[in-house]
Amino acid sequence: MKRITLLFLLFFTQFIFAQFNANDVKYYVGSGTETAYFIIDFKDGTDDRSYAWGYRYNVTDNPSAADMLEDIAAEEPNLTIDITGGYLKDIIFNSHSGIDSNPDWWSIWCGGGTSSSSLLMGGGIASSQLQNGLWYGVSYGFMNPTSEHPATPIPAYSSQWYDATDIITWLGTGSNQSVIVIDFGTDTANIADSYAFGIRYNGTITAENALDLIATELNGGFDYVMSSTDIASVTIGSRTETAAGTIQWSTYSGTDLSNWKTENNLSIVTLDNNDWLGLSFGTRRPFIPQDITASLSTKSFNQIKVNVYPNPTSGVLNIDTTENINNVIVYNLSGQKVLQTNTQPTVNVSSLNAGVYLLEVQTEKGTGIMKFVKK
Repeated sequence: MKRITLLFLLFFTQFIFAQFNANDVKYYVGSGTETAYFIIDFKDGTDDRSYAWGYRYNVTDNPSAADMLEDIAAEEPNLTIDITGGYLKDIIFNSHSGIDSNPDWWSIWCGGGTSSSSLLMGGGIASSQLQNGLWYGVSYGFMNPTSEHPATPIPAYSSQWYDATDIITWLGTGSNQSVIVIDFGTDTANIADSYAFGIRYNGTITAENALDLIATELNGGFDYVMSSTDIASVTIGSRTETAAGTIQWSTYSGTDLSNWKTENNLSIVTLDNNDWLGLSFGTRRPFIPQDITASLSTKSFNQIKVNVYPNPTSGVLNIDTTENINNVIVYNLSGQKVLQTNTQPTVNVSSLNAGVYLLEVQTEKGTGIMKFVKK
């Protein structure tokens, strides 16, 4: 078969798809004053076939679409790529992959506009120079049967934003462990109303038994109701959300935040060691969670009084609270965790870029959230 180069595609076709714009992107890689966006569409028939990342750079860097993709892969352990001689041969992201020429090639889509729906086919992965605010992407399929504009993506999440070591309180006993993430689909002070529970058990455990374990251990701080094979409502502390109309509870399985897979029947989901279970109310896949098991024993989200100084700061931030600190987390305004420390009344933020951040202080009696400015 004659090899077809992707460096000099001469066909330019524009498609209109559902809108997905910069405000929907969650995962940014790099730093600089300019921003571009990248979509990978594996076109494999799954409901998570297409993902979007953000990329920050400086004009003097003069990066190409290939540079952007390589930098994203360098940041995300679950993403691997193969670009050889300017040809995009393969991309693997968790369970998704497209194999070089078997049966097809990747098509390249370059900066055609300021949203995911306005990409133009053409150019090459290595020759396409980035422009501020524009979108770029690849979709699997060039000749078999034809190229296809990247589908409306979902925001990619990082596998490194949260892991089992971030869990403070573990429920149950046993040699195996799993993380349960429950996301109400809303935000408070720019932090997702998403909560994580660590459970320990022996052998395997069904999703329902995992939820029952949480309900039993928290003694009233958590509850859920099933409707046939799916979740009808979830209660955490004083908040209850019940499925109604188009807003439903969705079930996901995975092993970290980056690889959630939709499950259509919670009643048949079984967890093994290091498996994750996610429940999300609405369309957002379970996002960066908070560990709140300590404060749940009061059946409410206790807000403790916290002060920080100096604010603004260029280096060390002091935390002033009368409670014993269990955990301190710093988030950027996109909700991404950028720093974490345990049981420390001071936080060194000198490594952070200048800007506004959120400081979450977790104690045995509740959680306090403060904004601070890094100079």
